[in-house]
Amino acid sequence: MPHREAGDNEPMEKTWSIRQVHPSDAERIGVHGQFREAPGSERQILCANWLRPRIESGRYVGWFAMDGDCVIGGAGAILLDWGPTRANPGGVMARINNVFTEHAWRRRGVARALLLAVFAQCEAMGIREFNLGATPEARSLYGTLGFESYPAEMRRRVTAD
Repeated sequence: MPHREAGDNEPMEKTWSIRQVHPSDAERIGVHGQFREAPGSERQILCANWLRPRIESGRYVGWFAMDGDCVIGGAGAILLDWGPTRANPGGVMARINNVFTEHAWRRRGVARALLLAVFAQCEAMGIREFNLGATPEARSLYGTLGFESYPAEMRRRVTAD
């Protein structure tokens, strides 16, 4: 899916496209998913090793935005077997994650295009419920895509001794 975007203060148009992620992309997704970690960190490797079989099995849906051979953005969803509820009788929920756009490409529709591709693929599979954790900077984008705050959630974490 090609997109043409004129850059801020740039006379030329830039062309970018999106593509589905492949199992061989797991390392790149792991690096982004653990971007605060040092390159090649144990957490990045664990993330990649966790993702690869989920991409292969279709339990992770992901897309990359590409400028030639360079990844400029990404978005994905892990498909959770949540169980049927009144609001979600199909029982599968998509947890949106790993949404990023390289700094130079932000505010050009990259993240929106990627998220729409994730939604379309999930919806074609019958998935109707999506959730995510949003940074303050991304809340307005997610709001324009139909996400609403859900304050009823709580979390409990157990630390390792």
